[in-house]
Amino acid sequence: MKLTVKRNGFSLLTAVLIVLVLLVSACSNSSGNGKTNVNQTVEGKGDTEKKGDTEKKGEKKVLKVAFFQGGFGDSWFKELKTQFEAKHENVTVELEGDPGIMEKMGPRFESGANLPDVAFLTNTNWQMWAARGFLSDLTDVYEGQGLDGVTIKESLNDAARQYALYQDKAYIIPWSDGLLGMAYNKGMFEENGWKVPSTWKEFAVLAEQIKAKGIAPIVYPGKVVGYWDFVVKPMMVQAGGSEFLEKLLNVDSPDVYGDPARLAALQQFEAIFKNKWTLKGSEALNHTEAQMEFVNGKAAMIPNGNWLESEMKASTPEGFRMAMMPVPAVDNAKEKDVFFSMVGDITVVPAKAKEQELAKEFIIFASSKEMNRKFTELTGNFRPFNYSLEGLKVSEFSQSVMDIMQNNKPFTFNTNNPMFIKMKMYPSGDAYGNIVFGSKTAEQQYNDDLKFAKDKWEEYKKEVGMK
Repeated sequence: MKLTVKRNGFSLLTAVLIVLVLLVSACSNSSGNGKTNVNQTVEGKGDTEKKGDTEKKGEKKVLKVAFFQGGFGDSWFKELKTQFEAKHENVTVELEGDPGIMEKMGPRFESGANLPDVAFLTNTNWQMWAARGFLSDLTDVYEGQGLDGVTIKESLNDAARQYALYQDKAYIIPWSDGLLGMAYNKGMFEENGWKVPSTWKEFAVLAEQIKAKGIAPIVYPGKVVGYWDFVVKPMMVQAGGSEFLEKLLNVDSPDVYGDPARLAALQQFEAIFKNKWTLKGSEALNHTEAQMEFVNGKAAMIPNGNWLESEMKASTPEGFRMAMMPVPAVDNAKEKDVFFSMVGDITVVPAKAKEQELAKEFIIFASSKEMNRKFTELTGNFRPFNYSLEGLKVSEFSQSVMDIMQNNKPFTFNTNNPMFIKMKMYPSGDAYGNIVFGSKTAEQQYNDDLKFAKDKWEEYKKEVGMK
């Protein structure tokens, strides 16, 4: 009897303990709605372990971002820093803005010391850096999914897409773009009922109308005669098309300098001076002085780029309205709807950078539509991606630039071909200066270029190491 009681007491105590354990277990595993989630203990443990691992992996990191401190300022980079850090709580973005960064990056690549993780640089012969192993391969970024559901490759414009490649790999992602061409006094045009010319025949009629008003059709910076590239190069591409441009930049024969497209563009350029369509005294002006004459209404048009408005902001009279126009098409143009793209500035990740993957993530973030729009909003300039300005407060001038960029085919003269670099655009000398000052006609310049290219072909081939 005693033994039986003892056994029954033990059994009762055991039962009570079991019930208590079950109740405690149920309470600890109870979900917020009072129900017990049988999977919660396992899942909770897994989440805790995962969070711990993430914290270990997500240790505090510093991403070093270097950039050229120039015309775009630093507001966009500060915005990138703020937004990227907000999305990456363990990351601090350390900005290095430097106007002289281009002179410093070469030595830094050479030594491997004091390297940024990602750098936004200006146009350079970056292919040499790639060939020497200084740059990380960004093909996975270029071809990988971006933040907007498409690849960066797909979101870039044609000129930028091609520019990113070297030996079929992407070592850079272009980061800025713009337009080189002709700006015009929009207020003056509207006041006089003048239409923007789409061809040089229409331009000729317009120029005479402008002259009749006592205004010069065009002012240009004679001391920086290279600004005429912004007009003449588009005319060459119009006349010869993309096929001609590819042949010229590849320059595998001197005969390309005898292409009729070159003569057509130079002759149209010559017509500007034969017909006295320029402001008298332009040959003595630098670029700032020429731009001052333009905003002061002394001339209706000026060869220039999309930086014109911001560069002249402090000097532009109140109420002055300017816009960019497509370069008028030459006669019998093969491709009318083209524009001279400024793409050339590059984003790179040094091969020896510490935070490789984080740097790539930063580039992808910077290439999103949101940050592209923010770039235009903050700087008044443009990115080489397809995006809209709708809803942004941008100037009439900026909108005209974007309209041209989105409705015309971009081209550039970027090339790493050693023969073209050696021969140059005009092998026999300064075509614009020769034609402007009358030392050569357009046809003489054209013939001299072809002759020079043929005479020097074999010599230059040996110098640049071509077989």
